[in-house]
Amino acid sequence: MFTGDYSVYKGKRVYLINFNNKATDTSIWYYYSLDKKFSYSKPLDFYPKDRKWGVTDNDANHNHFWYAFRDAFTRAGMLVSDEDKPDITAPVMWVTLLSITDVNYHVMVTVEKSGGTVTKDYNILEPPLAEKDRNPAALEQRAYKMTNKLIATILEDPGFQKLLTEP
Repeated sequence: MFTGDYSVYKGKRVYLINFNNKATDTSIWYYYSLDKKFSYSKPLDFYPKDRKWGVTDNDANHNHFWYAFRDAFTRAGMLVSDEDKPDITAPVMWVTLLSITDVNYHVMVTVEKSGGTVTKDYNILEPPLAEKDRNPAALEQRAYKMTNKLIATILEDPGFQKLLTEP
């Protein structure tokens, strides 16, 4: 859910390749609250740390973010290609997850376009929730809010915008 005007991206192409998880504070399947009392998995499920669960129905962290970016870019009007159907003439974009917790998303975005490669870090910080407010529904909404904020921050960055909208 985005409230900004992203019409500048309408019809612009991007080749969204795989995301990399280099975050040492995550596992392939989960990221955690700072106090390690909660784990977040994809699709977003929130479990108390002492609960046992399987990973067969969950998606890897980096895949979750790839799909979130793809869906958001598509909603912004962009033509998103991927490794299954690549547009090799479109700017190529990938994201490296550097740190993912329930209070901080730190990613590095790389865009390669004819003439060069540009890399930029983005940090999304949210204050920790009060202990009394930590419940699955609140944590879920917070995680989605942080993901939306991350993507909106990138889309609203003038440098990123210029890179994807100018020839």
